[in-house]
Amino acid sequence: RCWDIALGPLKQVPMNLFIMYMAGNTISIFPIMMVCMMAWRPIQALMSMSATFKLLESSSQQWLQGLVYFIGNLVGLALAVYKCQSMGLLPTHASDWLAFIEPPQRVEYTGGGIIL
Repeated sequence: RCWDIALGPLKQVPMNLFIMYMAGNTISIFPIMMVCMMAWRPIQALMSMSATFKLLESSSQQWLQGLVYFIGNLVGLALAVYKCQSMGLLPTHASDWLAFIEPPQRVEYTGGGIIL
């Protein structure tokens, strides 16, 4: 029973991969909801780790099972971040930060034409 709890997040990874594939990379309500749920579940599980460790106290391999549970939730969170990156929601290119770059100073000025 304790190993079922510890392996729970890792058992969700294949289903999350399938959902990621089916949702596509377009930015619409369905993929955004899927990404939010894929990110929220591991965050919620990581915030309630103490309750999970209380369930694992009866096991002799408590720390190993807790580590497997923690890594499984980190893998789920990494999948959500990867999906955000593949959808283009993460600022990973230099052009995403143009609002914070100073415009270049003019080095020289030129003029042309005939002066009458």
